Amino acid sequence: MRYTRTLTLLAMLTIAMLATVSTARAQNTVGTITQIQGVANIQRGALNVVVAPNMPVMLNDKITTQPGASLTVGLVDNSSLQLGSDSSITIDKSVLVNGVGAPSQVGLLNGRLHSVIVGAMRGSTTTFEVHTPNAIGAVRGTEFTADSEDGKTNDKYKDCLHWTEFEVQDGTVQTCNTETPPKCEDCHAGHKCAVACGVLWLDGAEVGAAGGGLGTAVGIGIGTAIVVGGVVGGLAAAGAFDGGGGGGGPPITPSK
Repeated sequence: MRYTRTLTLLAMLTIAMLATVSTARAQNTVGTITQIQGVANIQRGALNVVVAPNMPVMLNDKITTQPGASLTVGLVDNSSLQLGSDSSITIDKSVLVNGVGAPSQVGLLNGRLHSVIVGAMRGSTTTFEVHTPNAIGAVRGTEFTADSEDGKTNDKYKDCLHWTEFEVQDGTVQTCNTETPPKCEDCHAGHKCAVACGVLWLDGAEVGAAGGGLGTAVGIGIGTAIVVGGVVGGLAAAGAFDGGGGGGGPPITPSK
């Protein structure tokens, strides 16, 4: 009797361990390369491999496209991440969606990333985030393009060395800077949010500033602010974004 109980216990432990390993593998695999044009690489631990179609994408991968290249990572329920030319992302966190691993947080180190979040990944609460060196875009079910540029300046904001822009095609992206505490605004479909130089703008009006205002922020080179909605067009017309942001190659055609 005792022997039988021991065998039963061992069997239950084995089943539990197998289930845990299966769950871990499902969560570590977060997508698949469904399209590749040009040359791209995945850095996975000590390995650096050339991207090929149908290659799995794993948690903690760093994906980099060469100039002129682009790729698409297919996710659960037809969601996708489309990485533009000369761009890099990291897969920082993941979740299980209907038993399938999916990214919950990616880091856009530089360049352009077009995200289409649909199906089970799309909900009323934040399910997916894009982090750049100076901004966070938290998604509440959406399609949007993130653009992140490092080391570029322009005549208006010469001390702003990092720029982030979010252009929302569908849904809402809560855009935050990286101050403590952060300043955040909801960016809705048809609007752009931009992060640069320490001042929070909403539809052309300054609603908050860090470090004593724009002049102080520019003077000390703080690289965080939020520009929302119509003010982007006004700043662009004034030359504020010439040479800063908008890089990373031509726009990626959205795919539903």
